[in-house]
Amino acid sequence: MILGLRSKIIPLPDHKLGNIKLGSVTKDAICHRPCRVRCSHSTASSMEEAKERIRETFGKIELSPSSYDTAWVAMVPSRYSMNQPCFPQCLDWILENQREDGSWGLNPSHPLLVKDSLSSTLASLLALRKWRIGDNQVQRGLGFIETHGWAVDNKDQISPLGFEIIFPCMINYAEKLNLDLPLDPNLVNMMLCERELTIERALKNEFEGNMANVEYFAEGLGELCHWKEMMLRQRHNGSLFDSPATTAAALIYHQYDEKCFGYLNSILKLHDNWVPTICPTKIHSNLFLVDALQNLGVDRYFKTEVKRVLDEIYRLWLEKNEGIFSDVAHCAMAFRLLRMNNYEVSSEELEGSVDQEHFFTTSSGKLMNHVAILELHRASQVAIHERKDHILDKISTWTRNFMEQKLLDKHIPDRSKKEMEFAMRKFYGTFDRVETRRYIESYKMDSFKILKAAYRSSGINNIDLLKFSEHDFNLCQTRHKEELQQMKRWFTDCKLEQVGLSQQYLYTSYFIIAAILFEPEYADARLAYAKYAIIITAVDDFFDCFICKEELQNIIELVERWEGYSTVGFRSERVRIFFLALYKMVEEIAAKAETKQGRCVKDHLINLWIDMLKCMLVELDLWKIKSTTPSIEEYLSVACVTIGVPCFVLTSLYLLGPKLSKDVIESSEVSALCNCTAAVARLINDIHSYKREQAESSTNMVSILITQSQGTISEEEAIRQIKEMMESKRRELLGMVLQNKESQLPQVCKDLFWTTINAAYSIHTHGDGYRFPEEFKNHINDVIYKPLNQYSP
Repeated sequence: MILGLRSKIIPLPDHKLGNIKLGSVTKDAICHRPCRVRCSHSTASSMEEAKERIRETFGKIELSPSSYDTAWVAMVPSRYSMNQPCFPQCLDWILENQREDGSWGLNPSHPLLVKDSLSSTLASLLALRKWRIGDNQVQRGLGFIETHGWAVDNKDQISPLGFEIIFPCMINYAEKLNLDLPLDPNLVNMMLCERELTIERALKNEFEGNMANVEYFAEGLGELCHWKEMMLRQRHNGSLFDSPATTAAALIYHQYDEKCFGYLNSILKLHDNWVPTICPTKIHSNLFLVDALQNLGVDRYFKTEVKRVLDEIYRLWLEKNEGIFSDVAHCAMAFRLLRMNNYEVSSEELEGSVDQEHFFTTSSGKLMNHVAILELHRASQVAIHERKDHILDKISTWTRNFMEQKLLDKHIPDRSKKEMEFAMRKFYGTFDRVETRRYIESYKMDSFKILKAAYRSSGINNIDLLKFSEHDFNLCQTRHKEELQQMKRWFTDCKLEQVGLSQQYLYTSYFIIAAILFEPEYADARLAYAKYAIIITAVDDFFDCFICKEELQNIIELVERWEGYSTVGFRSERVRIFFLALYKMVEEIAAKAETKQGRCVKDHLINLWIDMLKCMLVELDLWKIKSTTPSIEEYLSVACVTIGVPCFVLTSLYLLGPKLSKDVIESSEVSALCNCTAAVARLINDIHSYKREQAESSTNMVSILITQSQGTISEEEAIRQIKEMMESKRRELLGMVLQNKESQLPQVCKDLFWTTINAAYSIHTHGDGYRFPEEFKNHINDVIYKPLNQYSP
């Protein structure tokens, strides 16, 4: 019984799935279209070229120009004359980069970035007016502010960080420069009052921590800022918070600081006459690039480059580099990527974000955006220790609660809403290829992120990444369609419908493994895994409902006598059909495994089946027929075998590629991985199948706990206890999978155990997938049948 699920569904004709005809083009249909994806020589060459261009982006990623930050740098006076700009080239850039509508900002812009455009435009106008140039550009900019001033307090617009502090400050500065802004006076007064209240609260002693929250917006404090104290936060690169705008403000309001000048000059040496909204960008950009490659499902093509990046991030992590640890979002993302890629990192480094109050009173204001919250929550999901990772548990709780409250806000932008909803889903409870497709479909070359100004990254959001990931997805999909056709022929040849299995189950069984172990090179392992799932389900149904005890014993004797099965005989036609299907499958898989391993492993495969069948007989004879209630230990020792994990996972290991010696397969490491995986799969099954198995008089962990407590434990309490056991085992498993020291097992083999748990969680996240709900039909279509065509050349 694969992961405790079974095929008891209403049989339907072969040409239908539910009420949907195969080949129809309705939304819910599973589309049986012939393969249209072809990899011509020119296409292959084009993809290789795209791959090389992507490879070249590592270490060369640039952020888009920031009109807002460039304007602040342009306002810095010369060291030698307060009446001359220190960086006149920035003024030239502002004059040359006004948009047609009179505004400045991200180019191209976005309908939700009107506030960002207002902020960038006002900053640019201040720079031009301060140095008394560009009168025509100033008038056009004022025209934009007049026609778009409605967005200042519009809650549907995305606000740059600190907008409520910085924008009113710039309004005050405009008044000092005799720049008459065409804004509603009532709106201006309201913003000025709100700004004063925010600053007043931050400056009070009892809100001392909150002062850190506005320091990143120091240009919005102006002369109210304690600039001398602020300079104590200056970083080694000479900046304040890696922000060109804040660093420029320090030179405007405070003093001539050589390190600040050096920082700004170093940026302008790179970009000539403009600055980005954050610099340096290497850590920031490389983290996001690695994350994007993984989300797009193509990181396997860039293993060398990804490892080089992560090695460098790990080195900086160990050195406690301020580029990582001064930014919560960077720190959380680095922690997640490093841990999930087998680097040893401690969650103690995230202690500053252990609870909501602590986070908001100790983080720099730059970190108080939803990106930091999202990254913290994602990081909290990769806990592997019960005690050492208690910090992650606390972070998970408050970030989830925070996002749930945010989602109640009807004004939350749809973009932010989707990001939060996705982040709140457990990463181990989703089908990888389903999420990859969604990511590719939502991938925009003009997508943006926002700090004090909106920005894009040319290396992370580009046409090569989109084309390459889409092409790779379609190639994998082509392989999956071909494999599913093989599965259908095998299913028909084995006459499995005659033993009670619906062909619907074939789709689901194959999809579950193809959606997680998707790479073309793992075809043999994928097919073996799916076939085992089907055959194990058939024998589980035999033991549960369909045949008598004598027939079950007949099956066991046939397997035990394997080479001489013909001398045993079949007690029924269904036993004959089942055993011959099992025999042919194991023989075929054993032959492929021998080719890959260089040794015969058939005896091991047969023994795995014997162990499982005998445990199934125990479940039937002792627990069901004789109504014996086992102890928890007795139950798990048997049920963790009948769940099928040892059988199909250990068999599939032989087909992944790496050669595995008998000693490795029989090692304590493999045994621990297998036991842990089986325990989690069994407990997941028991929680979700309790009601059904109770009605069938089958033994279940929930019923055992309730019975042994003699009525002192309720059903809810029993389920709670099982969930705690399950979570503990899940973490233990993830820890073993990510452990490098003293591990004999290749990573791809360890990953298969985690893949199996991912499948188990994913099945139950979407309901009982083997009962073929509508959502599963959609997933099968998306992963196996519907090509991606986001990019149209």
